Amino acid sequence: MPLGAAATDLHWLWDDRCAECHGHSADFARGFLSITDNRLVGRHQLRDLRLFLGNHYTPKRNVDAIYDMLQAQLQTAPRYREECSACHDTAAEFMREAMLLQSGVLLSRATRQPIDELMQSHRRLDPQSIEFFLRLLRRVANEVYGE
Repeated sequence: MPLGAAATDLHWLWDDRCAECHGHSADFARGFLSITDNRLVGRHQLRDLRLFLGNHYTPKRNVDAIYDMLQAQLQTAPRYREECSACHDTAAEFMREAMLLQSGVLLSRATRQPIDELMQSHRRLDPQSIEFFLRLLRRVANEVYGE
């Protein structure tokens, strides 16, 4: 569900406008996009992806944010799906259901404990994995909550 004019849940927007034809945004990014000359490009290399997004069901005000989201997904290993989604659904759904972003701090919706503290004892994750998942969750929080 969109959050209103001040913030747009980019994952909701993708699911509403794009998923029917293109599937999950990360699958689409990893399967159909690449980076050439520091630009995100599709299979048709000459196509300007930002222009295409703006002319293909994406509101103009969200084009840059969707572009950045797809680029980040392309550049992020699918570890969340492989290691977390069996228990936590998609990262965006998990964010909406279980976490809050308050003043830039990611919190558990249930306990209000900072997520970085909770991760220290979650599934015996090593420090590198904790950092990876915290970066991913912060990014998804910004994409969902628009902060």
